[in-house]
Amino acid sequence: MSATIAGALAGLSGPEHRARPVTVTFESGHRQVVEGGGCRVLDSEQGGVVSIGTEVPTRYALFAGTSCQGGQAIATGSGSVTFGDPVLAGAIVVG
Repeated sequence: MSATIAGALAGLSGPEHRARPVTVTFESGHRQVVEGGGCRVLDSEQGGVVSIGTEVPTRYALFAGTSCQGGQAIATGSGSVTFGDPVLAGAIVVG
């Protein structure tokens, strides 16, 4: 497991620390709700990611390809964010 994935998943040990779902918004306006806990493929045919919405601060890492293993994160952070330029991501880890 890469350090980026491990960092996003850190703190998921108890029920009170479970990752909450995040909403990924694409250039097309399409929204995809993503549950935490591992690598999830994004609906990348909808364009680049323009924002990530969370109800509570939640870590995330976006990856260019549809696999998070062996890939380098192209954007990481915690909590809700709006990107100035769309991020062309194919996968996300939420934790």
